[in-house]
Amino acid sequence: MDASPNRQVIDKIRKTAAGIPGVQGVEKVHGAQDGARYYVDMHLEVDPQMTVQQGHAISHDVKDKVKEKFPAVRDVLVHIEPAREAPR
Repeated sequence: MDASPNRQVIDKIRKTAAGIPGVQGVEKVHGAQDGARYYVDMHLEVDPQMTVQQGHAISHDVKDKVKEKFPAVRDVLVHIEPAREAPR
């Protein structure tokens, strides 16, 4: 599991995640290759005031959409982070 998806694939996965309602930012996206399959690890920024249940639902939405759009992705591990407040 040394190789990772190419930058174009990572960028497409990032854009897919960013398009899910509730995702305020995509902080990190990493991928690892195992044969013809990929494992993706990402950090998403969400509203810091939302409930754990809401954050959990968003993470499942992202995981499901990425796996649907990229059949070579075997699994997606989503870390939920509080979005930073915009400067005033």
